[in-house]
Amino acid sequence: MANSDQARVVRIHLGARTARILGTYALLAMHGWFLVKLGLPSGAGWPELVAGMLALTGMITSILFFLGTYGVLANAPDTMLDERELSERNRAYFSAFKYLVLMCVLGGMVPELIAKLLHFELSLAVMKNFLLLMFTTALVLPGFILAWSDR
Repeated sequence: MANSDQARVVRIHLGARTARILGTYALLAMHGWFLVKLGLPSGAGWPELVAGMLALTGMITSILFFLGTYGVLANAPDTMLDERELSERNRAYFSAFKYLVLMCVLGGMVPELIAKLLHFELSLAVMKNFLLLMFTTALVLPGFILAWSDR
């Protein structure tokens, strides 16, 4: 068995339709988890279980999507891509960057507005959940945009 100089990339082959479904579920599950968790009182019973299942399945789906065709394409080295793929990837990253900047601005301004207007401070746990949401969104979004722009 001959050794090759190219680095091996672990990839799960996903068609465009499957990648769109996985990416959509991953983003909706993680955003839904954050919103449900934000509105729940502590120890709420079965809604807490639903929120936990959304987070767990959303994270697993995010990892599967990241290892899939479009996740690998979004993170491939420049030398592996032709000009068209490189421009599409750059456009996807710029779109993802704009969304993440919006998340950062909202994550910084909304808690301040809530604190000033309602005299209510969000807990550190809520902000940790928001950071986890931002991480999973950053993991999935560039490949998700590539999957939806693929013909």
